[in-house]
Amino acid sequence: MKKVPASENQDERAKQKELSRMRDAARLEAGEVTQDQLHRENRFFSAVPIKRFKIVAIGGKPLRRPM
Repeated sequence: MKKVPASENQDERAKQKELSRMRDAARLEAGEVTQDQLHRENRFFSAVPIKRFKIVAIGGKPLRRPM
């Protein structure tokens, strides 16, 4: 597997983010979403199914002893 220099990865990520911002602006202008909806979609944890998410260990150590 060929390793891509960090600068290329950063440039590609910057392009992806700019395209995402442009799509968001277009959706907002077209009335497809409200600003609040857009904010919720773009939150850091928006893709995590938080109601089903459960931390069971930290650093390989269980938070609870098995019963």
